Amino acid sequence: MNHFQQSPVAMLLRDQFQALDRAGAQLSLDEERRRRILLIDQQVWPQWLRFLRNGPLPAQPAVPIMLRRLAAATFRLAAVAERHAV
Repeated sequence: MNHFQQSPVAMLLRDQFQALDRAGAQLSLDEERRRRILLIDQQVWPQWLRFLRNGPLPAQPAVPIMLRRLAAATFRLAAVAERHAV
């Protein structure tokens, strides 16, 4: 595991990914739907799932892009989940 894997950025990225995963699970979204929400290619998606489970950080999409996608998607899903909980 390289140094970047344990960096604060990688930890933040994984935390954001886990938040999206929890929100998606609360809304019963399958992995395919989560992949599409994040605009990740099918061939790259397994790498991101491994990263979510403490695997190596995928090269694509780039970290800044992925952070923006995760933040936006998590916010939207959390808002939907909150409306369903009321």
